[in-house]
Amino acid sequence: MELYFILLAAGILSGILTILFGFAGGFVVVPLVYSTIHFHEASDSLAYDMAFKSAVATSLLLMVINSGLASYQQFTRGNIQRSYLFPIAYWIGVGAVIGTFISLHIAAFYLKWAFVAYLSITILDCLSRQLKSQQTQQISQRGLNSKEQHLGGICIGIVAAALGVGGSVMTVPLFRRCGLDMSGAVALANPLSMPVALAGCLTLIISQWIQPPHLGIHFWGYFYYPALICLILGGFIGMKITLNLSGKLSNTVHERGYIVLLTLVLLSILLT
Repeated sequence: MELYFILLAAGILSGILTILFGFAGGFVVVPLVYSTIHFHEASDSLAYDMAFKSAVATSLLLMVINSGLASYQQFTRGNIQRSYLFPIAYWIGVGAVIGTFISLHIAAFYLKWAFVAYLSITILDCLSRQLKSQQTQQISQRGLNSKEQHLGGICIGIVAAALGVGGSVMTVPLFRRCGLDMSGAVALANPLSMPVALAGCLTLIISQWIQPPHLGIHFWGYFYYPALICLILGGFIGMKITLNLSGKLSNTVHERGYIVLLTLVLLSILLT
């Protein structure tokens, strides 16, 4: 029972991260769901062996809900600059289908270390931008170029879906390089997590329909629904708590918080 209270708290945290930083909670959700399945299922069961894939699947389904709610809230407040959403959203969806198949059929070792390298470069880039912002004026806002839309979108989709993490860790730095402030970049990260989550979930549903995994009574295909219920409730509470706070943070404080969060994500990946 204590684990489910922890999952509820994790859901609240995922809701907070969704509004403040565009993180739909994957970095928090995946390890907790993984641990919960290992705690509740027998060590010789298929569910135990497939715990990581189930955790990623559950995270992707939670992203559909969290990102959808956050996108609606951001849209009603006029925070989303729709000119940036397409066509990169389509290419993220294509990458997400590829990334989901990778997570099912290929070991994540190489992808993990490529992602570690990307995170390290992103953290250094954010720190560099912080230093420059203290010395010069903010760079002028520009649109996404063709390479960023196509190749960038596919890469974002592959990495995000394979790790079950959404994609904001890649989209927010991308939009910051385009000159958007943190609030604008985070607002765009919410709807752009939807193609990852939807493509990933649909791919998993088709996969489990073709070859049902039969993990047990607490699973629908790969999705672990006891944890999902706690996470959805917690996420709704977390978003309600944070919605009015997000607009009150200065751009500098907002980006510093994002750098701290990226560093924690990097450490969590290196320690798992």
